[in-house]
Amino acid sequence: MVLCMLFSRLDPSSALDFLWACSHIPRIWQGRDQKTPQKQTDTFVLRLNPEELISLVDLIMSESELNSRGDSSPPANAPGNAKSTLDHTSCSLIQSRLPLLHSCCHGDLERVKKVSEYLINCTKKWEDGVMSKRCQNLLLQLYLHFPEVIQHVTLPDATLSSEGAADGTTCKHDVLVHRLVTLLGDTGDTKSAENRMSDANLACRKLAVSHPVLLLRHLPMIGALLHGRVHLNFQEFRSQNHLTFFSNVLAILELLQPLVFHSEHQRALQDCLLSFMKILQNLRRPRMHPLAVFSKYVQFIQKYITHDAATAIPYLQKHSDILQGLSSEHPDLLLKSLLAGLTLPVKTGSSDSSAEDRDDESSSGSLPLVSISASVPLTAADMTKYLKKISRGEAIEDVLEVLTEVEDKSKRNPEIIQYFTNDLRRLMSSTEDLCRNMAFSLALRCIQNSPCTAADFLPTFMYCMGSGNFDVVQTALRNLPEYVLLCQEHADILLHKAFLVGIYGQIDTSSMISESMKVLHMEATT
Repeated sequence: MVLCMLFSRLDPSSALDFLWACSHIPRIWQGRDQKTPQKQTDTFVLRLNPEELISLVDLIMSESELNSRGDSSPPANAPGNAKSTLDHTSCSLIQSRLPLLHSCCHGDLERVKKVSEYLINCTKKWEDGVMSKRCQNLLLQLYLHFPEVIQHVTLPDATLSSEGAADGTTCKHDVLVHRLVTLLGDTGDTKSAENRMSDANLACRKLAVSHPVLLLRHLPMIGALLHGRVHLNFQEFRSQNHLTFFSNVLAILELLQPLVFHSEHQRALQDCLLSFMKILQNLRRPRMHPLAVFSKYVQFIQKYITHDAATAIPYLQKHSDILQGLSSEHPDLLLKSLLAGLTLPVKTGSSDSSAEDRDDESSSGSLPLVSISASVPLTAADMTKYLKKISRGEAIEDVLEVLTEVEDKSKRNPEIIQYFTNDLRRLMSSTEDLCRNMAFSLALRCIQNSPCTAADFLPTFMYCMGSGNFDVVQTALRNLPEYVLLCQEHADILLHKAFLVGIYGQIDTSSMISESMKVLHMEATT
């Protein structure tokens, strides 16, 4: 309390500098070693309570505000640039105080939670004001260093979509995400390389849903990995597993919507889209049926136009020659409908033509957007029939027929599985081996397509591992590594359950627990 009252009367910069000195200059503290050992670990000198941490946050905000007031004399000829520079300076000042805030939090999640809740309340209090923007920036920087805080507080959408996530700020998980993206693009020809690529894909999909900001920071790297393969011919592209990489990236981009369409990610996103265009142009063969991944690519472009037509249409116009060529060779891609929605390029006339004439030409070449939707794999009548056949009490032959049909159709359209999740959860504990195995397979495919549904299957998975039926337990354990990777937020619960099953059920679960740990650390080799 004394510290709070004292700091409220001091200059914010002086107070923050003093706190930093107290934490990092040993000679200030009597009895401390003045020679810093080479392998010294951080010592938490200041043990601030939650109220004092809030005062520290107020000091950081006050310093930023006072600094902006002192630099509030923009050049008369560039008011917009001055405002941008001012905002950047303010953000840089806040970032320079982050190490002090981190050291005072001691890595304690409860302290980080208190600070985050306070900043969230401040953003609501200041609404759209400048102080609200500063609070959002500090909250974002705090999240980048403690992503796990998102499990305890709900961050505002404006915070996660702010430009500070894509600039030169640091994040403690950058190395991990960099490794995941590298493994995602490692298209080796060995079985272990394929497994690592598959595990990295699942991890990236989970990351795209739970922490999209962390993955979007590495979108330029993904674009570079795509660009490095556009020169390959059809045989090399298929045989060396590059098609799988492109397909995985597109699925991840779909999960990153709508954040991936925001202005700060436009350049990296357009680099990725251009690589898809070039590889599709490079692989085009008049009699070849277009690959499913490129049909989904066209649908993704349509979503891009729908979200931000002002940016998407001019970009697509630059590459309309590629799209026109592909449309004539592959009408199945529905590119004609997409091209019909683009504003036709304005013809360059003489220099005497007026601006009004050019506007008329531009407007006359504008056509309405044509919506492109994915083909419906199951009709309403089919859905009703399948749901009736798979319901409780139906013959096992009918259930297997439905599962086989859903498995076949979901290879191209995994979205349809979500209509059968209730029945799948029931069949995951079935005594019929074939039904149970197919139910587990479809459930995991559903989670792969939409990782946010992973927790919905947690009670069922826990029940199966604790089942009195040995075969049901074995099936759950076989699928444990993949499910743990997709449901990382509950990995501790799942692994603890597997450990208890091994002790009290007299079942060897050590190999599956070990494999799960390897997958979580991206070290699986089998």
